[in-house]
Amino acid sequence: MPDHREVGERIGTALADRYRMEGEIGQGGMATVYLAQDLKHERRVALKVLRSDLTAGLGSERFVQEIGIAAKLSHPHILPLFDSGEADGLLYYVMPFVDGESLGDRLAREGRLPTEEAIRLTDQIASALAYAHERGVVHRDIKPGNILLAGDQAVVADFGIARAVAEATTDRLTGSGTVVGTPAYMAPEQALGDGSLDGRTDVYGLGCVVYEMLTGEPPFKGKDPASLLAMRLSEEGVSLRDSDPAIPLFLDRAVSRALATDPDQRFPSATDFAEALTTGRVVQQVRRRTRRTGLAWVGGIGGLALVVWLISLWLQAPQMGSIAVLPFTDLTGDPEQAHLAAGVHEALIEELGRLDLQVKSRATMARFRDSDRGIPEIARELGVDGIMEGSVLRDGDSLAISARLYDRDEEEVWAGSFEGVLPDVVALYRGFSLAIAERIRLSLSPEDEARLEQEPAVNPAVYEPYLRGKTVLQTARTPEDFQRAIDYFHQAIAADPTDARALAGLAECYVTLGHNTL
Repeated sequence: MPDHREVGERIGTALADRYRMEGEIGQGGMATVYLAQDLKHERRVALKVLRSDLTAGLGSERFVQEIGIAAKLSHPHILPLFDSGEADGLLYYVMPFVDGESLGDRLAREGRLPTEEAIRLTDQIASALAYAHERGVVHRDIKPGNILLAGDQAVVADFGIARAVAEATTDRLTGSGTVVGTPAYMAPEQALGDGSLDGRTDVYGLGCVVYEMLTGEPPFKGKDPASLLAMRLSEEGVSLRDSDPAIPLFLDRAVSRALATDPDQRFPSATDFAEALTTGRVVQQVRRRTRRTGLAWVGGIGGLALVVWLISLWLQAPQMGSIAVLPFTDLTGDPEQAHLAAGVHEALIEELGRLDLQVKSRATMARFRDSDRGIPEIARELGVDGIMEGSVLRDGDSLAISARLYDRDEEEVWAGSFEGVLPDVVALYRGFSLAIAERIRLSLSPEDEARLEQEPAVNPAVYEPYLRGKTVLQTARTPEDFQRAIDYFHQAIAADPTDARALAGLAECYVTLGHNTL
C-alpha cells in the first residue's frame, strides 16, 4: 500500500495543471486530506484522495456519477463539492478549505459543550440533513469529524461520499456492497448492510453526535466494529441521564428516540429531532425492547439470521449468583426527599431477593453509605459476583432512577435508567426492580417468573411514612431523631395496623433507641 507522501506526490503531479499541493493536513476514515491551491480560481481547497483499499474494487465512473448527485446540493450548512474525478489511478474530490476546526477537534479539547451550544449546533446540522434528505441524499457518515466549525456556524462535510463509495462497490450480481461509515456513529441497519437506508439513518448518527456533545463521550464504545454492533443490538435503550442524571428530561427523551435501534421508533426526520431540542418538548418515551423483540427486528433484514444468532451468543455474560446493592445516591439535594432513594434501595434488594439470587441485606449494605472504597474491594469483602450502584433524582412530579451493575473487577455489565411520576412511586420502584432483575438473569426460570408474579400489595399511604421513618432511623443520633422516626412509623401503622414492614420498623426503632440510651 503506498504511503501518504507517495499518494500526495502522485496526485500532485497528475493534477499539476489545476492544483498546487501544499501538504497533507489530515486523514479520515475514507480519505487522506491535502491542502491545495486552486490555480484557476486562486483559492485554497481541501483535496481528498480516497484510500487505496477502498478504491481497489471501486468503479470510477460510478463513483463520479454518484458523487455528482451530492455536487448539486446548495445549503449554508453543507460544504459544497467543487470537483471530483480520477487521476493516475487515484479517486479524488475537492471541497473548500475551512480555516477552523472540526467538532471532533473541539470535543477532544473541551470534553463536552454547554447545552445551549449543543442545541444550536444540532439545529444547524439538522437543517442541512433535512435539505439533503428532501433531495434523496443520505449522508451515511455523520460524526464530529465531518462537522466543521466556521466561526459560530456548523458545516457538514463529505456529503454523498459514503453513498458514492457504497454504490460504486456494489456487486452487480449479488447486489451486496461495502458497508461504509464510522462504526461508533453508524446506525444498526447500516452496520448490518441493509441497502434501504433513508434519512432516519442520519438521524441516528446525529443522535450519537448530540450525545457526545452533551456528555463528552459517544453513546457506544467497543474495541472493534463487531462489539459496537453487538452493543447496539442488545441495549434496551440509551439514556443521557446514565452519564449525567441532571440532564433535562426533554433532552434525554429526544436523544433516546433518535438512537432507537428500530428506525420506525426514531424521529421521522432531522427537523423533528431538532424541533424537540429547540422547543424543549418532551417526546414520548421510546418503548424499551427486550432482547427477543430486538433480535426479531434484526431478523427482518435478509440473510442475517446466522450473524444475529452468533452475536446473541457472544452477548451472553455469565449469570451472577450473588449481588450487593450499594445505597442509592440522592441527587435531589432536599433532605425531605431522601426517603425516595432509600425506597429504591430497599425495593431493589427485596425484588432481587425473590429470585434464585443471593442478595446482601440492606443492613449489611448500610455501612457502605458514602464510602470511598472501590467496587473491587467491596466485592471481595462481601464475597459477591456483582455490585450495583445508582442514583435518584426528583424533577417536579417526575422521578428518574439510574443504575449501573459491575462485576467484581469493576467491568460494567449493565446500565439503565427508568422514569415515573411520584403518585405512582411504588409502581415505579417495582417496575424498576423487575426490569433490573430480568436484565441480570438474562432468561428467568419458571420459578423466578412465578415468584415475580406473586407481587405483594403495597399501600402507598403506608409505604411513604414507612420509608421516611427508615431514612430518619438510618442516621438517627439524638432522642429527637428517634422520635421523628417513631412518629413516621406510627403514621404508617395508623394507615394499616397489620403492615409487617411498619411494625418491624417501629420495633427496630425502639430497640435501637434502647441500646443508645443504656
